[in-house]
Amino acid sequence: MSEERTHAPPLPTASGGGGAGAVLDRTPAAASPTANEGPGGAQQPTRGHSTVLVVGAGPAGCAAGLVLARAGVDVCVVDRATFPRDKTCGDALSNETVATLGRLGLADALASLPHAIVRRAAAVFPDSSEVTRDYDPPGWIVRRLHLDDLLRRELVRAGARLVQATAVTSLTARDGQVVGAAGPAFEWHADVVVAADGYGSVGLAALGATKPQGRFLAVSATAYYRGVGFPRGDTIADHCFDAELPYGYGWIFPAVEGVSNVGVYLRADGYRRTGRALRDLLAGFLERHADRFAHAEQVGTTRSWSLPLGPRPIAHAAPGLLLAGDAGGFVDPLSGEGIWQALRTGELAGETARDAMRGSGLDAAMRRSYERRCHDEIGKPSRAKALVQQAMAIVVRRRLYRLPAVRAALTWGYRRRAFEMSKS
Repeated sequence: MSEERTHAPPLPTASGGGGAGAVLDRTPAAASPTANEGPGGAQQPTRGHSTVLVVGAGPAGCAAGLVLARAGVDVCVVDRATFPRDKTCGDALSNETVATLGRLGLADALASLPHAIVRRAAAVFPDSSEVTRDYDPPGWIVRRLHLDDLLRRELVRAGARLVQATAVTSLTARDGQVVGAAGPAFEWHADVVVAADGYGSVGLAALGATKPQGRFLAVSATAYYRGVGFPRGDTIADHCFDAELPYGYGWIFPAVEGVSNVGVYLRADGYRRTGRALRDLLAGFLERHADRFAHAEQVGTTRSWSLPLGPRPIAHAAPGLLLAGDAGGFVDPLSGEGIWQALRTGELAGETARDAMRGSGLDAAMRRSYERRCHDEIGKPSRAKALVQQAMAIVVRRRLYRLPAVRAALTWGYRRRAFEMSKS
């Protein structure tokens, strides 16, 4: 299309580790994973069967696995990474996310992790004006390194099998129904498969869908900084809108143990039109807020990732298959929040698979019910957020935020949570 520059930098791909040899947690009592090795230490393919297989051990996969394991369903969860592992993310947990983790019985464990509290958020405009809102209850900042390993530990404690360091590259089907998954060192059969493996999920091919593009995809870059200034207090999260980040914003989040998560987020079609690399867009954001970084130093490297935005016009269920989390394109298009959506769709997928196994299987009625619940709880709000995103781009580009009537509307909408800002 003429609006896209052919010389724009390539989109980032999802980050994550992987390996050829499986690492298996089998029992709640396992103090540490043990390698799946054969004679002489050679790595052996992992084969097996379970009632439900969950592909991906992030928030969506762990939520599904927890629901199933606690219900006594035989469930195996497979992930290409070895935990604990870090995950490129904004690290923010909305208060809904914190509540969901509490509902999963993880409130005390979550509180024991290194974290920061977010009591207020600000939408900051190019002229440094802002609108603010209070969080009651507050949001949290928790590194994915800690959050995801907490979920992994609870998953194993609940009785699920967890296969780590094992890539899944395709789903297997028989007579039009998904019956398992396979990879270079993995072959598994199951009555139901939950694809919770993020952007570019193996479940997309089974649904005849492709990776998201254009307005259904966003990109982001983030880095950690020590010594960031917080002149208005260290419990406020700033979301800074400017024309350099079309259909997006930059963020500066409260520090966890002295280190702040800072990044930029923008829709993929807007990103392509900038013709700039994400790293350069992040550098420009830091320059425009140089007063906050006068005494800051970067900790680690700058990392980027892709976010599949909702509501994607694709099926989220098929015979033998449910999509959850980023795999289904459930990320909030305005804020880029994805952790709550992952946890919630993971819960719904787990409940659907559990009920299917108690009844006549994952029939058409069960699949329709799952898709309807996902649409009602996430799809509808995402459609409204996408419209707000479009409007915000116009407000910023035309500098309409300077008009009193527009400012009043922004303040009203922000404080009524018309556009929640919890980048995750």
